[in-house]
Amino acid sequence: MAITLLLQARGKMTAERLADILGVSVRTVYRDMNSLSLAHVPVSMDHGPGGGYFLPDDSVVGPIAFTGEEALALALGRSVVGDSSLFGGAERLQQALIKLEAALPEEYRRDVRVARERILVDSSAWHRRPEAPRLLDSIRQAVWEGRRITILYPRSERPGSDLRPVDPYGLVYKAGIWYLVAYCHLRRDFRIFHLSRIEAQETLGDPITPRPDFNLAGYWEEARQRFEEQTAPVTVTLRITADGLSGHEGEWTVLETDPAGRTTVLVSLESIDAAVAYVLSFGPNATVLGPPDVLHGVAEAARELYQLYSRSTAEI
Repeated sequence: MAITLLLQARGKMTAERLADILGVSVRTVYRDMNSLSLAHVPVSMDHGPGGGYFLPDDSVVGPIAFTGEEALALALGRSVVGDSSLFGGAERLQQALIKLEAALPEEYRRDVRVARERILVDSSAWHRRPEAPRLLDSIRQAVWEGRRITILYPRSERPGSDLRPVDPYGLVYKAGIWYLVAYCHLRRDFRIFHLSRIEAQETLGDPITPRPDFNLAGYWEEARQRFEEQTAPVTVTLRITADGLSGHEGEWTVLETDPAGRTTVLVSLESIDAAVAYVLSFGPNATVLGPPDVLHGVAEAARELYQLYSRSTAEI
């Protein structure tokens, strides 16, 4: 039923795209297609580039009946969407849910009312009020229409802001904060922008060319995993010179000291980013022996510092 509804609503779709949306394997989609054919559902397929499964224009899917749990899930969705301010607060959603409740069979209405009274979903983080960025409406419109925008966004490596032409691909709401996922033409890569940090925005009107290999949910999941890895506690192995030891204090475990006076230590830090900053504070008096993520982070930071001061020296 889900496959049939997707094909009716969105038109032609590949097995890979259906599998991605439904969270199943491509092989499962192929099996379901065989089941639909046996059930005389008129699913057709075009082969080759641009091909995929589709329903003929004259096919109609019958009325859809909600199960009790599906009705409850829709009713409780108000707590999440209402807090997000994506549609101007909870008022419009409340009106939609009243209409939905009126359309439900009588046996489900009591369950919906009880769920509203006894289950609350608070999507905001502690010590933080849910935010509604002032540019949310205009950026949402650009995402909906697939229009390129220019944003003024703070630089991460030095003071000031940059004008960035970006192709907006999606909005993500997490723990009370809105994020924009977009292709940044300045950085030539997909980036995540904190909506409340966008200082100004202008819609250029140019339609973006969608990238067929981009999937918002998949990209966000990979970015989330990278962030969690970067912010997870880490134990770093360092080889520190005698000068480095005399100039720093720290809670570390000494492993050994070699004849040259260099001491190998283990030090626990709260994240990879914190570890990189800690190592850089030693200057040339410390060498990272592990883990590789910290070593690569220090090397990348050193390259960025070299480029920054090379430009500054050239300007002088």
